[in-house]
Amino acid sequence: MNKQNRIWLLSAILIVLCVGTINAQINIGGVVTDQLGLPIPGANILEKGTTNGATTDFDGKFQLAVASKKSSIEVSFMGFQTAVLQVGDKTTFTISLKEDVAALDEVVVVGYGSMKKSDLTGSVTSVKMDDIPSKPSNSIDGLLQGQVAGVQVITSSDDPGAGATVRIRGGSSLNGGNDPLVVVDGFPIGYAGDLKQISPQDIASMEVLKDASASAIYGSRGANGVIMITTKKGAKHTTEVTVSQQNTFSSFTSDLNLWRDPVLMAELSNESRINGGFVPLYIGTEDANGVYYPSLGELKDGSWSYNTKWDDVVFRSPVSNNTNLAIRSQTDKTQFSLSTTHFTQEGVYIEDDYKKLNINLNVIHKLYDGKVSVGGNVIYSKGDRTNNSDLAYWRNPIFPVYENNDPTQDYFLAGSQDYSHPIALVENRTNTNEFKDFIGSAFVDIQLLPSLKLKTQLNYKTGQSITDYYNPKIYTEDGTFNNGSGGINNWDSEETVAETFLTYNKMFNEKHKFTAMGGFSYQYYEARSSDLKAYDFLNESLGNGNLAAGNPEKQTVANAYTETVMYSGLGRFNYVYDDKYMATFTMRADGSSKFGDNNKWAYFPSGALGWKMHQEDFIKDLDVFNELKLRASFGISGNQGISPYLINSRYGQDQYYVNGGWQTAIGPGYVVGWDSQTGKKTWGGIPNPDLKWETTRQFNIGGDFAFFDRKLKVTLDYYNKYTTDLLRERLLSPSSSYDKMWVNDGEIENQGIELTINGTIFKNEDWSFGGSLMFSKNKNEVVSLGNELSSGLTTDALTGIKYEFSGSTVEAFRAIPNILAVGQPINVFYGYRVDGIVQSEAEGLAAGLTGDLAQPGEFKYVDLNEDGVIDEDDRSIIGDPNPDFIASLNLQASYKNFDISMFFNGSFGQDIFNTKSFGEAGNMPLRWTQDNPTNSYPSLRDGRTNYMSDWYIEEGSFVRLQNLSIGYNLNDIDLPWLKRGRIFVNGTNLFTITDFKGYDPEIGTDGIYWGGYPKLRNWTLGVEFTF
Repeated sequence: MNKQNRIWLLSAILIVLCVGTINAQINIGGVVTDQLGLPIPGANILEKGTTNGATTDFDGKFQLAVASKKSSIEVSFMGFQTAVLQVGDKTTFTISLKEDVAALDEVVVVGYGSMKKSDLTGSVTSVKMDDIPSKPSNSIDGLLQGQVAGVQVITSSDDPGAGATVRIRGGSSLNGGNDPLVVVDGFPIGYAGDLKQISPQDIASMEVLKDASASAIYGSRGANGVIMITTKKGAKHTTEVTVSQQNTFSSFTSDLNLWRDPVLMAELSNESRINGGFVPLYIGTEDANGVYYPSLGELKDGSWSYNTKWDDVVFRSPVSNNTNLAIRSQTDKTQFSLSTTHFTQEGVYIEDDYKKLNINLNVIHKLYDGKVSVGGNVIYSKGDRTNNSDLAYWRNPIFPVYENNDPTQDYFLAGSQDYSHPIALVENRTNTNEFKDFIGSAFVDIQLLPSLKLKTQLNYKTGQSITDYYNPKIYTEDGTFNNGSGGINNWDSEETVAETFLTYNKMFNEKHKFTAMGGFSYQYYEARSSDLKAYDFLNESLGNGNLAAGNPEKQTVANAYTETVMYSGLGRFNYVYDDKYMATFTMRADGSSKFGDNNKWAYFPSGALGWKMHQEDFIKDLDVFNELKLRASFGISGNQGISPYLINSRYGQDQYYVNGGWQTAIGPGYVVGWDSQTGKKTWGGIPNPDLKWETTRQFNIGGDFAFFDRKLKVTLDYYNKYTTDLLRERLLSPSSSYDKMWVNDGEIENQGIELTINGTIFKNEDWSFGGSLMFSKNKNEVVSLGNELSSGLTTDALTGIKYEFSGSTVEAFRAIPNILAVGQPINVFYGYRVDGIVQSEAEGLAAGLTGDLAQPGEFKYVDLNEDGVIDEDDRSIIGDPNPDFIASLNLQASYKNFDISMFFNGSFGQDIFNTKSFGEAGNMPLRWTQDNPTNSYPSLRDGRTNYMSDWYIEEGSFVRLQNLSIGYNLNDIDLPWLKRGRIFVNGTNLFTITDFKGYDPEIGTDGIYWGGYPKLRNWTLGVEFTF
C-alpha cells in the first residue's frame, strides 16, 4: 500500500470514528426541584469531567447533550447538596435536591475578604439583588431603602439625578461627614449619596457592615459604616445576553397649594397690606415698579381676564427610560461580563433633564490550573444635567405668559425687575452640567500555598465636571445688576488606591479553623477646580461661550488645588473552634496628610466573639432552634472627613459684621455685595497644628435565630456608638483677630436596637407567601460641645443648657431653627412657644407682649420665665427632627409564574419645622379676623416680625406604600433562543398616611420643610429577556 492510499484509509477511519462519536451523543433533559417539588431555576447541570453544561430555566427544566450512557452529571445549586447521577438508559430525569444546612451559610463579602455567614461575629446584613427583582431604582441608595435594619435612607427630592441621604445607626459627626463608605469590588470609591457611576442593574449583592467589628478594618473611613457592593460577573458555564427596558411615568402625589381664585388672592393681599400700614396693590393703579394691578372690581366683573395656571405652564408629566444590555459568559478559566445602561430622566419642571450612560466591564481569568487569577473591572459613566428646577410655579395668576396673552408677542414682565418669568428663564439663560467618571481596577490573586494566598489590587478613579451658566441682562437678577453675567466652573479629581495583602486559611484537626489576613494600603487623592466669571457684556449673543465679551476689568479667575495621602497597615484574625465558638480581631493603622506630625497616625482595633449555641447538645435536645447564635463586639473607628490644609494658615473670603460695618480677620474689609468681582481675599482662619482624628467607639451585642426549618429567622442587635474629639469649626470673637478655627471639641452618643424578622408563612408547589419586618430605634445625644468659654456656647436662660446654633438661617424668621445643645439630640428646634392667638390688646399686654405684637390677631407668645416681658430669654427647645424609630414591612406572594410584592416604610416621632404653615393659598383664608376670631391662625399683616416658634412645628410621622410590584415570569414560552424572561409593573410612592400639612413629610435630617422639589408618584413598566 503506497503512502497516498494509507493516508486515504486513515482519513476514512477517522471520519467513521468521528461519526460514530457524534452518533453516540445522547440528548437528556428533565427538571430540578427542591424537596417540596418546587422548581429550582438557575441550577447548574455539568457533565462530569468536562466543561459541557447547562442551566435550568424558571421552571427548573434543562436540556443537555452528553457523550454516552456512561456519562455522569453533577447537579448543583447554592444552599443544596450536589447530586451526582449516571445517565445510563434514561433520557428524562426528575432530580430533587436536598437542602444543605452548611451551604445555607451563604458567603458574604466583608472588608478585604469573604466569610461564611454563620462564622460572622459582627453585625453584617446582606442584600441580594435577586431577592428584589422588580424594584426599579436610579441609584444604589434607593435599593437599600427598607432592606436593612438600622439603615435610614431619605429621598427628600425627585430632582433629576438626585441621590439620597443614607445613615447607618445615626449621625456620629457634626462636620466630619456622616455618609457611609461605599466599596465596589474591593475599591473604596466614595460615599453614599452621590454614586452615579454605578448602575443598579450591574449589582449582584450588597453587604452593609454596621458595627465596628466589621467596619474597623477600613479605619478612618469606616466610622459611619460600610456598604460593600459586588458587581455581576460571568454567567456559569454558559454565555448569556440579557436585555431589559424600564419606562417610568411620573405625576404629583397631590394637588399643589396654589392660588386658583385671583379674586380671593387679591382680597387677602389688600387686607394684609392694609393691616400692615401699606397701600393695597389691587386698586387699579401701577405700583412703584410700573406694574399695573387690576382692581377687585376688574377681577370680579371679568374685565381683567387673565388667570394663568402657572403650574400648567411650568410642570409636565415626566417620563424616564432605562435601557440595559449585558453579555456575560464563563468557562473553566474565564469569566466575562460587559454591560451598558442608558438612562434618561425628565424632571417635573419643563426643560429640566438628566441623562447618563454607564459601561461596566468585568474580566477574571485563571492561570496555572487555577492557582493564579488575574482580572479587572472598568466602569465608565458620562452624563449631563440641564437644570431648571427653580421655575416659579407660584407666580401671580393675574400675569399672562405673553403680552396680551399672545404667544407671538414678548413675554409679559411684571416691571423692570421681574426675575421669575419661567418661560423667559428657560429660553434665555444657561445652566448646564456635564460629568465624566472612570473607575478602573486590576488585580492578581496568587495561591502561594494550599492555605496561603497573596492578592494585589491597583485601583484608579478620575472624575470631571463642567458647569456652564449665563444670566442675561434681563429676566435674571444677577444678569440685570451686572449687565449680563456668566461663567464656567471646572472640577476634576484623581484617586489611586494600591493594596496588597496575604490571607492564610487553615483547618487543624477538623475543629480549629484559622483565617488570618494582613496587608498594606496606599491612597492618593488630588482635585483641581477653576471658576471663570465675567460681567458687563457688550454682546451676549454667545453667552458664556465668549467670556472675553465681558468687561476685562470685571473678569475673575479663581482656582483651587487639594492633595491628600494616606498610608495604612491592616490585619484581621478569625478563629472558629468546633464550629461553635468564634473570635475575630482586627487592627488598622492610618496615617493621613491632613494632620500634623504629632497626630498623623491613628490606630483602630476591634474584637468580637460569637457562640453557635444551636451546635450544643443541650440546645439540640430542645428541638426548637435551627440556629441560635450570640454575638458581641467592640471596636474603634475614626473620621478624617475634613478639608486638607486646616493645620496651615489659609486665605478665604469670609467676613463678620461688627460695630456697624463688615470686618475681615485682618482689619476693616471692603463693602460686601458683588465682591466676587474684586478678586480680593481675606484671612480664612487660624491654623490648628494639633488637629487629630475623630474617634468612634462602638459596642454591639446581638443574636441570630432560626426556627421551623429556617422558615422563621430573627436578628436582634443592640449598639452603642460614642464619638469623641469631634472635628468642628469654632467661630471666634472679633477680638481674636481671626474669624474661625477648626478644633477637636465635643462628644456625641448614639445607641439603639435593630430587629429583623424574616418568615416563609406558606409554601407549596404553586403558592408561596412570606415577608420581612424591620424595626430600628436610634437615640442620639450631644454629650459635650467643649468648654463654654472656649467654644463660644450660649447658655439657655431657663434651663442652663449650653448650646450653639447649627445649620441655615430661615430669612422669614431671622433665625436659625436648629441648635446643638448639650444633653439633647442633634439639631433640636429652638424658639418661642405660642399659646394661641391674641384676641384683644388687653390680652396681649397681659401676656407680656408690646407694640404690634400685642394687637389682636398676633401670635400669643408665652412668657416662660414669667418676668412680664417677651424676649430671647423666653426661648426653649420646641421640637426634635430625629425620629423615635423607623420601620418597614415587605410582603411577597407568588402563584405559579405570577408574583406580587408590597413594601411599606414609615418613620415615627419626628418633628418638622414647616416654613409653609402660613402665607399660601391653602391656609391664608383661615386667618384671624374680627369676624373669624380663630385661635389657630394669625391675621394677615405685611411687615410682620415673625419669630421662630412651635406654631410652625408639626408632627412628621408617616407610613407610606413605597413600592408595589406585580410580575410574571415567562416560563411557559417554548422558544429555544429564550432562557428566561420577565414582565413587571411597579409603582413607587403610591400613598402616604400622615398628619403633616405640607406636600411630603420625608425631608432632610435637619427637619426643615422648605417646599422644595416635589416627590412624585411613579409607575414603571419593565421587561427583561435573557438569551
